[in-house]
Amino acid sequence: RQQTHLLSFVHFILLLIIMPPQQHILLTRARALSLYRQLLRAAQKMPTPNRQNFVVRKTRSEFRANRNLTDLVDIDFRLRLADTNLDTVLVQAEHLTKIHHDERYNSIE
Repeated sequence: RQQTHLLSFVHFILLLIIMPPQQHILLTRARALSLYRQLLRAAQKMPTPNRQNFVVRKTRSEFRANRNLTDLVDIDFRLRLADTNLDTVLVQAEHLTKIHHDERYNSIE
């Protein structure tokens, strides 16, 4: 996945160099919307409603807080950070689901 991130980043930079500015905005917007949707879907994989709601609230608040950014380098950094957060949510969801369904975990009082 790390190599994929690097390739997508290099691809993104190359596209920015050859594209007119209006297309930069469209590409960045599509990338942001895709990550936003992926994070919301990943939230549903969390094992409890509290964890699901936390990821949804955090995702919405971060995207709202950064929606007025105009610097493409800063936007790209924020999107790469969101992509890393997506990986983290997916790993945590898998791990916490295993723990949540483990009888040993549920028998602890």
